[in-house]
Amino acid sequence: MSFHVRRVPDDRPSTMMRLRTLLGNTLLFSQPVLRFYESWKERHDQKVKHQRHTLFLKRALMILIAVFLAFFMFATVTKGLTAVHFFKMDSLVSLAGTDIPTDKNGHINLLLLGQGDESGQSLTDTIIVASIDPEKTHSVALLSLPRDMYFLKTENMDKGKLNSFFRDYSSYLRFEKGMTKEEADKEAIAEIAAELGRKLGIEIQHAAKVDFEAFTHVVDALEGIDIDVPSNLVDTEYPNGSYGYETFEINAGTQHLDGATALKYVRSRHSTSDFSRSARQQSVIRAIAVKARDDGYAFDANFITKMLQTLRENVVTTMNIRQMIGLAEISRKIDRDRIVMLQLNDRNGLYGEQVNAGGFLYTPPRSLFDGFSVLLPVSIPEFPISWKQPQTLMRLLTNARGIYVNNPSIHILNNGAPSGSARKLATELTRYGFNVGLVANASLPNKQEQSTIFTDAVTQEEMALFFATLFDIEMVTVPEALPTKLQGNITIIIGENYKFAPLQNSIQSAS
Repeated sequence: MSFHVRRVPDDRPSTMMRLRTLLGNTLLFSQPVLRFYESWKERHDQKVKHQRHTLFLKRALMILIAVFLAFFMFATVTKGLTAVHFFKMDSLVSLAGTDIPTDKNGHINLLLLGQGDESGQSLTDTIIVASIDPEKTHSVALLSLPRDMYFLKTENMDKGKLNSFFRDYSSYLRFEKGMTKEEADKEAIAEIAAELGRKLGIEIQHAAKVDFEAFTHVVDALEGIDIDVPSNLVDTEYPNGSYGYETFEINAGTQHLDGATALKYVRSRHSTSDFSRSARQQSVIRAIAVKARDDGYAFDANFITKMLQTLRENVVTTMNIRQMIGLAEISRKIDRDRIVMLQLNDRNGLYGEQVNAGGFLYTPPRSLFDGFSVLLPVSIPEFPISWKQPQTLMRLLTNARGIYVNNPSIHILNNGAPSGSARKLATELTRYGFNVGLVANASLPNKQEQSTIFTDAVTQEEMALFFATLFDIEMVTVPEALPTKLQGNITIIIGENYKFAPLQNSIQSAS
């Protein structure tokens, strides 16, 4: 039997054909998947972009809120400013901050004005100089000046009360120099800052004015704030906005205040003094800062919108937005426990009344000022009127900031000086804001000829050395016979050769 071998046709597709078919089918079936992926990726990218944009807005708002609170810090600027601890500035690419000029001591000095009287007179009834030390002590010193402070002479403005300068000079620039309202307002606050700088002996780099209407907006946006009212307050002459008066009353204890009530609380002055009003302003600003920080309002979209609108409509400042952001960045270096608060006032102790820190003012006869009540600096000598003592205070706040921040207890003991000398020195130190804890006799067995100073801890030595240099007295160790109860953080013992000299003279001699 014979066999024939023949090739059987192979109808199966080749390997290449199979690959092509598989690839085609894969592409066919993968098109919906690809379209889904592209759609998902587009949505994802938009979401990421939105999240980044939202994060940027949140962080930028934190800066704006911080700066806004800074403008409102009638006594606690950095409580608001230090809110920026919640974010990192590195991610702010588009809104990068810029440096703010400093004085020769590395301090940034700002003038903060609060305006908004119901009579429409455009008076700035809150005036604060804030001195920020971001490098050495990481602190802020706040000096409040009363609205009735009178300037007998200025370089470019007329004489008058401090709270009227903005109104009068802005009007002059608009109607006599042809400036727009925006230009005039900015130039006016800049000139007030320059004039106060000349009076206080410091360079004030920038100024800001906030309308009190912004105050009510902030409190209402926070849904109110809780305030511990120390005592009952009744003001029967609170302006009602229609050139009349109404009674404003609030009871002692914890009270929840809306914007309108909070504004009345910080502005009422007919039942108390301007100086106690400053204390109320401080407590309210603290409450605003704490509420915004602790309750998460800084990340609420509605709150963000309201704050941006409020800033745009109610703040006049010589700073641009980059400088504001730069200020917020600097504020990250500030320790919120290192805030020094002082105010110029008329509790000067010259007539036997209690002396307060900042008591460098007095009230001259009204007949000399057309019947108006004004405040002038206490001068040594009495005439001519000078600003030497407020200037000395500012120099101490600059050169001895660490002492103010650490607030050591200073004991002053008499061991041979004329009777009353220790009390006189204590009064002087108190007026300059130092913490005098005890004034007494040293009760040592022997009188001493020279005055001495010592400290109870190594950490206090630098501060004790400052006073030793200021008063030209010797630093010593603790006398063995001195009872422990008479020893303070820093103790000054004045001896037989002690002669009192005003601090304005002592600091000039030590310079």
